[in-house]
Amino acid sequence: MHRFAFAALCAVVASSALAETKDAGAAMDMTKMGPAARKPTDEKKSKREIEDFFKKDDDLSAKGEMEPMLELIDFPVYMATDTLSGKPEAKEYSKDEYVKMMKPFYENMPKDSKTKHKRAITLLSDSLAVVFDDFTMTTGKQKVSGKNMSLLVNADGKWKFKTMVEAGWGGMEQPAAAPAPTPAPAPKK
Repeated sequence: MHRFAFAALCAVVASSALAETKDAGAAMDMTKMGPAARKPTDEKKSKREIEDFFKKDDDLSAKGEMEPMLELIDFPVYMATDTLSGKPEAKEYSKDEYVKMMKPFYENMPKDSKTKHKRAITLLSDSLAVVFDDFTMTTGKQKVSGKNMSLLVNADGKWKFKTMVEAGWGGMEQPAAAPAPTPAPAPKK
């Protein structure tokens, strides 16, 4: 459904651009707009930078260092998941919201946890990349495998997470907020 809506939007934009160029008496040049105009200029270099980005992320993650990991995210960050029953969930998170949600995971991550990654990097342009990750995490005798996807942006010369997608985290309860204190009754006169 979303792909259809996106395709329809592209058609409307393209036909609008075509109408404008026809009015100007020129043919629309598709090589000067959209993906054709934004091809990566040095794919090898960008992929090396992204591999270094993930090495840093992996090192910080292994140490459980949340604060420096926050520098690897371009806030607000968009996160998508689904529930165990398959209901999709997605939300944009500010830095404060992200920290509140993720801090318990970082604080309670077992020290013997090890993760192996097999990543596939696709550059869309010099500032956009999609990364698919097949991972295996081992903690003690427990071993789990999964897949996730990230959209990275090159912001001010540094690759950062802009979108994170991973199945199965939806519907989890957030830590309950502390109840508001009950005001003391007013003194009787």
